[in-house]
Amino acid sequence: MSRVLYLTNAVSQSMFKEYLKKWKVSPNLSNQNFHNKLIRAIAKFDKVDVISIRPINSNFIDKKLPQLVEDEFNISWRYPKVSTSRVAKYLFLNNRIKKVLPNNEKIEAILVDTLNMSLLKSAIRIKKTYKCKIIGICTDNPNNISFTSSSYKNKLIKLGQSLDGYICLTSAISNLYNKANKPVLQIDGVSEEYESTSKPLINEQYIYFGGSLMEEYGVYSLIEAYKCINPKDIKLVLCGHHVNINKLNSAIKDNKNIIYLGPVSYEDNLNLIKNSLFSINPRPINPKIDEYSIPSKTLECISLGVLNITVNNKLLKEHYDDCIIWAKSSSKEDLIDAINKALSLSKVEKERIIKTAKEKVMERTSLEVIGKQIHDLII
Repeated sequence: MSRVLYLTNAVSQSMFKEYLKKWKVSPNLSNQNFHNKLIRAIAKFDKVDVISIRPINSNFIDKKLPQLVEDEFNISWRYPKVSTSRVAKYLFLNNRIKKVLPNNEKIEAILVDTLNMSLLKSAIRIKKTYKCKIIGICTDNPNNISFTSSSYKNKLIKLGQSLDGYICLTSAISNLYNKANKPVLQIDGVSEEYESTSKPLINEQYIYFGGSLMEEYGVYSLIEAYKCINPKDIKLVLCGHHVNINKLNSAIKDNKNIIYLGPVSYEDNLNLIKNSLFSINPRPINPKIDEYSIPSKTLECISLGVLNITVNNKLLKEHYDDCIIWAKSSSKEDLIDAINKALSLSKVEKERIIKTAKEKVMERTSLEVIGKQIHDLII
């Protein structure tokens, strides 16, 4: 069993619940969930020391947060002190990371999120201490990051290309970073079994969408499609981040069948997916984004044994064509057609699709499968 460092902005799920209580705008839920599942996958075969650079929030006081939190089996969460001043945070980041690093331990590899400049630079510095390889976790093209300069994006790519190996979500990301033909692992995502011991959060039939609620991800087309269908006794439940609450309320208006719950914890998100009539991902077709990014929410829903509607996606269709109800586009009309198709399925048809889909997803993306692949990559 090897030991690895994992540098990320994600926090443990228990700490994320606290952030949800105190943040007006919560950290990215998809990013949080993906990295937590990847960490748990790695821990199936190796020990993981997570160095978590927590998002800045003046409502949190560092002295109340432990620097080391022993979490699940084979995982320890280590939280360097964080300043509420952005300048101080990055000025003293490396020294603060040093204080929480494991002492006198052989580290086989450092895994790091390649979309974060501070984490990349810290990983390169830490490598000198442990004399180990750095594996980049590549989930998207930096050029798709909003509100950052071209020079920043180019520097991210250049730093990422200097690493010793890669875990990539698509072949396009691999081609972007892996110019020197280093070891690379391409995965669709990470999935895990979930059996809820808690009661359903909503005791009515509903369609579920959880994720980014920005307009460009299709939420408003979904709302309009739902209003047009107006299914009897079936709600539309929305959860997520990056929401313009005034615009969302305006779109929902007085429709009492549309429920917005805001950002929710990982466990609540799974509960809402698991107990839904079916889930839907209205993310529009965008060749620039789709080449580098797989709709992880779709695979998450399928792995939980829930029927899913997703807008046409080339990468997903390659392996899961018969596992999903496909919408031709994210237009109101095409979403209406897909929702009506899902509603019209017989119980036998629905169960067949769900069973086939879950088997395929877990065969390719379960914690055990991904954990073993990463173990083989780093040793």
